[in-house]
Amino acid sequence: MSENANEWGRTLETATEMAEELRSEEWSVETVRAAHVAPEPPSHGETDRFGFVYLAQGEVADDVRAAVAEGEFDGYELFTHRDGSDLYAVTRLTDRDRDLAVLLVGAIDLTTAGELATVARDRGEMYSHVQLVDGTHLATFRHDDADPFFPEDV
Repeated sequence: MSENANEWGRTLETATEMAEELRSEEWSVETVRAAHVAPEPPSHGETDRFGFVYLAQGEVADDVRAAVAEGEFDGYELFTHRDGSDLYAVTRLTDRDRDLAVLLVGAIDLTTAGELATVARDRGEMYSHVQLVDGTHLATFRHDDADPFFPEDV
């Protein structure tokens, strides 16, 4: 088994444990295991949208839409570990009033994240976007601090 497979497995295990713990406390949890996560600076699109773009599997689309429609996500925590240029991340977004959480799980290639890191730090905010491979938008989450999303050397 490759080192990356071990790191990805560790990330999935973290997300599973987190979801189980939240559910044991009577929370509703939706997990997005991204097929791919792309750093997107404003220069990459037709708008000034920026952030990490999580490509979700189609089977989670309705559940993610429902969670976002129901919830007002007022908190987030980022759990990461790094292996070389790969950042493995679980972002836990929470709506404490409704005991509702969305977990975004993915691996980010930091070699392509430099421009995004600069923009996010300059603006003092970061976004996580969830969409399907065909570009269908499912959710956008705003984070009021970009620093936890990028190691200091990025």
